[in-house]
Amino acid sequence: MSLSRDKARVLRIPVLSLLAPKEILMTRKDPLLLLQEGAASLGISLSPQALSRFEGYLQELQTWNARVNLTGLKSPRDMVIKHFLDSLAVLPFLDDAPSLADLGSGAGFPGLVLKLVRPDLALTLVESRGKKAAFLEYLVTLWQLPGVEIIQAHLTPRLAKAWGSRFVAVVSRAAFPLKRFMELAAPLLLPGGRALALKGPELPHREIEAARQRLASLHLGVLEFQENRLPVSGEARLYVMAKKIREVSDS
Repeated sequence: MSLSRDKARVLRIPVLSLLAPKEILMTRKDPLLLLQEGAASLGISLSPQALSRFEGYLQELQTWNARVNLTGLKSPRDMVIKHFLDSLAVLPFLDDAPSLADLGSGAGFPGLVLKLVRPDLALTLVESRGKKAAFLEYLVTLWQLPGVEIIQAHLTPRLAKAWGSRFVAVVSRAAFPLKRFMELAAPLLLPGGRALALKGPELPHREIEAARQRLASLHLGVLEFQENRLPVSGEARLYVMAKKIREVSDS
């Protein structure tokens, strides 16, 4: 009986007590405070209005997620780190681009997050799934955001070509294989514009090579790679970029 009581006492020990003091504080810290600190580490100062909108964004994600599968993440802390900060980390690589298309935007990552800290950004969010597009429409209307276009469409290279060169930057967060993303992004880019794919650190070599073989025909320059780590969690990310060197012909 004594052994059984000892085991029961061990099972009642809180998991947090097994963490180092700093780790305990990071786990318990308010998600919005984590967002502020993480953004500051990226050199981004969040205005009171932006912070208020991020707070609402977080609440709406949780509310909608109860009935619509917007994200597999459940905790506010994970949403802040793996959605908001993951999106904000892209900002330095946009080089103050005045226009951006986010392909396969989902619940607005990274495009809508970037709009909250770059109000001047002319943004187009492309999302094929109706419920996610409806979520984006809801938020843009709620915040009365100017300069945001939401297109519900299954984007193909032919459709992208029909839309034409309109953007200085095109981004996508793990929504397409790299080759497919470059085929979609190239027709949308203005000469000198940049395609930016957000990938995990273990991008297969064959996926990279398949994309490389299409660059010349898409009038894109060489692939550039930038490794990065998320604030707070330190999770690794890989950004793959290519610049539009001239206009794609109609042939």
